[in-house]
Amino acid sequence: MLGRNLKTLRKKNNLTQEDLADSLAVSRQAVCMWERGERTPKISVLTKIAKTFEITIDNIVNNELSFRDDKSKKKGDKNGRV
Repeated sequence: MLGRNLKTLRKKNNLTQEDLADSLAVSRQAVCMWERGERTPKISVLTKIAKTFEITIDNIVNNELSFRDDKSKKKGDKNGRV
């Protein structure tokens, strides 16, 4: 769940893995491994991620994220999921 949510948040905010890595002071490879579910970020980094995206750690880790988006509505998704 964490990896998928992190990737969703990053893309929703038009960030590359490199952009996110720079803002968190980690390597791009670390972000890539988190998104693929190969590694888990330390709690201190999860706190930075939560602040970056203005979301709780609980939501990043435990909940499937969805966002309303005008483009998805045009595609016929009445729930606005990304």
